[in-house]
Amino acid sequence: MSLKFKFDAWFDEQLVEVIKQLPDKFTSHEFILAFAQKHQALYIDLLNSYREKDPFEIAHGRLAKHLNDFSDLIVYDGEVLSADIFRRSNKCASWRKKI
Repeated sequence: MSLKFKFDAWFDEQLVEVIKQLPDKFTSHEFILAFAQKHQALYIDLLNSYREKDPFEIAHGRLAKHLNDFSDLIVYDGEVLSADIFRRSNKCASWRKKI
């Protein structure tokens, strides 16, 4: 898979803004939904960059994996069952903010 959408420093600033507004413990699904709501145009651009095949799966996967890059703010806290934005229940990462 080619990485068609660049996750640069500016993009990361938008993600940090979302992380800071989430509760102390949250899931990747909750993060993705909060990001999509707060930055709708940016979310659409991300989805559009993968429009040829499975845009939601690829974009959401990249966002969820990218949370690992914010270890100064959050800590991986295992896997949980959670409903995705399509209300399908599946496993995703749980995160805890550092105090």
